[in-house]
Amino acid sequence: MTRAVVLVGVALVADVALTWLDYRPDHLKLLLVVVVVLGSVVVLIDTMVDSEPGWDVEPLRPMTVPGSDHGLSSYVRTIEGHLSAASPDAALRDRLRRLCDERLQRRHGLTRDDPRARDLLGDDLLDDLAGPPQRLSRARIDDHLTRIEEL
Repeated sequence: MTRAVVLVGVALVADVALTWLDYRPDHLKLLLVVVVVLGSVVVLIDTMVDSEPGWDVEPLRPMTVPGSDHGLSSYVRTIEGHLSAASPDAALRDRLRRLCDERLQRRHGLTRDDPRARDLLGDDLLDDLAGPPQRLSRARIDDHLTRIEEL
């Protein structure tokens, strides 16, 4: 719409100016020249102006430096502490309990005391969670975590 208004305005101004200078312009030819010139100017401006889309994507989570994930670091410290301690402590067992409770509640609406939870978790995991802290091997920790993830 605005380009059409500019086109008509320029054509009228050119017609009046040429008539005032006694050139007796041919209106159709003048309109054709104005259309060609203004069309060329519009194409030139459109190609010169940076009208590319913006490719800046905002990350959903801010990027962190490798090794600065505090949750993961906490889990690794707990497991490493359990494996290297002289006597087993309750930190790993308690963390596995919380993880189990969260998964069971969120996915199945159950607690560890529910009989259906025994079928989902298995006897060995429930025994390790219910009993006193004991030393777990890397393979056993991996099995427990795998079973909890599969809930």
